[in-house]
Amino acid sequence: MPDQISLTFLGTAAGRPSPTRNVSSLAVKIDSKLWVFDAGESTQHQFMDARCKLSMGKTEKIFVTHMHADHVNGLPGLLCTISAGEGSVQQGEEDPRIAQSQSIPPTRIYGPSGLRLFLRHCLALTHSTLTRPYQVNELLFPDEEEETGALHPSERPGENIRCDDEGFWRGIIEEKGMRVDVGPILHTIRCLGYLLVESPRPLPIVPSLYTPHLTLPENASALKSQGISNPLTLLSTLQTSREPLTLPNGTILTPPEMGGRGRRILVLGDTFDATPLLPLIESLSSDIDHAHSLYKNDPVKRESLLDLVIHESTNAFLPLHDASQSSSKPNPPSLESVSQLAREHGHSTPQVAGNFARLVKTERLVLNHLSVKYPDPGDEPLAGEEEEENKKNWRGMLREIERQAEESWLGEGNEKREGGEWRVTTARDFMEIEIPRRDKVTGDGGKKEKQKKKAK
Repeated sequence: MPDQISLTFLGTAAGRPSPTRNVSSLAVKIDSKLWVFDAGESTQHQFMDARCKLSMGKTEKIFVTHMHADHVNGLPGLLCTISAGEGSVQQGEEDPRIAQSQSIPPTRIYGPSGLRLFLRHCLALTHSTLTRPYQVNELLFPDEEEETGALHPSERPGENIRCDDEGFWRGIIEEKGMRVDVGPILHTIRCLGYLLVESPRPLPIVPSLYTPHLTLPENASALKSQGISNPLTLLSTLQTSREPLTLPNGTILTPPEMGGRGRRILVLGDTFDATPLLPLIESLSSDIDHAHSLYKNDPVKRESLLDLVIHESTNAFLPLHDASQSSSKPNPPSLESVSQLAREHGHSTPQVAGNFARLVKTERLVLNHLSVKYPDPGDEPLAGEEEEENKKNWRGMLREIERQAEESWLGEGNEKREGGEWRVTTARDFMEIEIPRRDKVTGDGGKKEKQKKKAK
C-alpha cells in the first residue's frame, strides 16, 4: 500500500485557458510516481512552472476522461517531453531511438475510444519519435469497435477493455495496494469517471502484546533449537505473512486485524449528471471502517464512502458578483435558467456537485473545471484600488460557489470548516491536497484493545 497520496491541480479552467487558469489536468502523486488525469494544452508548461513541485519525468500512467480538446490537446507534447523525444534523422534512415526504447517500460495510457488514433496521427504527422514508448488501453462501450490499425513506431500494443454487464470497468489497474475502477458519466460525448481505491492495510503490530509469549523460557528455548535465536524476529513474520503463529507451548498468536478502508478518490470528467456511477460507489462496503468509533463527532466522516470527490462546476448563478447576471439587466437570468443552460452544454452548477457529494457520501468536495468568468484571485496583492476591488469580487464569486455547493450537500447552517477541516473548495492551478493515511488521522482508535483479543 502507498504511504503518500497527494493531488496537484495543473489546470482548472473550463473550455479554454485564462490568465489565471490553464485547461484541465490533474496529477495524483502516489509515493514517488505520478498518475496524470487529462492533459489539456500546455500541461507540460504547468509541470515546468516554478509553482509546481512535481517532476514531469515521474509520470507513469495517464488517464483521459473524454476526447474534448481542452482535455487531450496537451497529451502529445507531454509525451514528447517526458520521453526526451527531441532529435531526428534523414528521411529513409533508421532512427536509433526506436531500438533504444525496446527495453524501456511504456507510459501506460487509459481512456475512451479514439484516443489511440488521436495519438498515432498526432505523433506521425509531426514526425515525433519517443525514447520512452507509450501504450494506449481503450475503455470500450458495448457498441464500439476495437481499433486494430498499425502501431506507431513508439507505440506498444495496448488492451481493448470492454465494460462489464453493469456498464463498468472494474479493476483496470490493481497494483501496489491500489485499484482503479471506471464508470460512465453524462456529458455531450461519452465521458468517464475514475475511482481510485486503496486496499485496507494491517493495523500496526503492538509488540508489548506479543513479547511476553515469545520470550517465555519454554518458548524461547524451543525456538532456539529450531534455529530462531531471537524470538522477537517472529513479530515481523507475523505482520507480513498475515498467518496465525503457533508457539511451542501451544499459544496461538494471530496477526493484527486489517484496519479500516483505504483512501478513495473519485476524479470526474465533464458532466451534467454523474449518478450513473452510484452503483459502482455504493458497492464499496464501509462496514470494516470502524468509522463509528473513530469519527463519533463527525457525521460526514462517520458515514463516508469516499475521501474526496473532484466534480466540475462550470457555471453558477452569481447575480451579486457577475455583472452579466445582474438583476438590472433586461431579462436577467435566474438560477433555473443558468442551471438549464449548463445542462444543455453538458455541464454542472454548484448545486449539482453538492447533491452528488451527498449521494456518494464523500468527506470532501473540490469544484473544478470553472468558467473563465471565475478567475483565481491568487494570494499576491495587486497595485491600485481598481485591481484590488476586482480581486475582492473574484474571491466573493468563489466563496459563493463553495457556499452553494455546501448548502446543497449538507443543508443550511453548516460551517464550511468543521474541526479545522474544509468540506468544499474551488480548485485553483497548483493547489495541492494531501490525502492522509486513515490510520494516521485519529490516533489509536481502540487498536490496542482489538489486538489484546488477538494474542491468546
